[in-house]
Amino acid sequence: MKLRAVFPIIALVALTTLSACGFRPLYATKGDNYNTASNMALVNVAVINDRVGQLTRNALLETLTPRGQSATPLYDLSVTLSESTSEQGFTKDNEATIADYLITATYQLTRRQDSKVLRKGNVRTRTSYNIVDSDFASIEAENAAQADAARNLAQQLANQVAIGLRAQ
Repeated sequence: MKLRAVFPIIALVALTTLSACGFRPLYATKGDNYNTASNMALVNVAVINDRVGQLTRNALLETLTPRGQSATPLYDLSVTLSESTSEQGFTKDNEATIADYLITATYQLTRRQDSKVLRKGNVRTRTSYNIVDSDFASIEAENAAQADAARNLAQQLANQVAIGLRAQ
């Protein structure tokens, strides 16, 4: 039997299996009154310390509340970051040529009404950058890596917030 003939059957079985297990698309609005995007706008994101924390918070606010923060938020999100850098790829003179930058975030999403924790956990992101002879270029590469990692981390946090809000 050819793959073209089998593929529609496999797709039909997969779709019926997903609907039978209670699968719901995270951002779907059809079929129920829940709207993920409007509920995400009701999240107050606490201040996160340090420069990378500010970058992460700004990217998170752009994702959660693109039209601005709510005057009456219903949820609080607190995030604590820890950063680490490890040097990789050494030359014959034992000088590093690549660095790995890792951010780990511990988060907690709480409903203000009753202080119930809706979701908590850890997410992390890793990025790499080149270490070159020029100090200025290396610092710029590190700053760019931090900004990229902060954006990636903010997206992961936004996904966790959406899951927490949808599951309540």
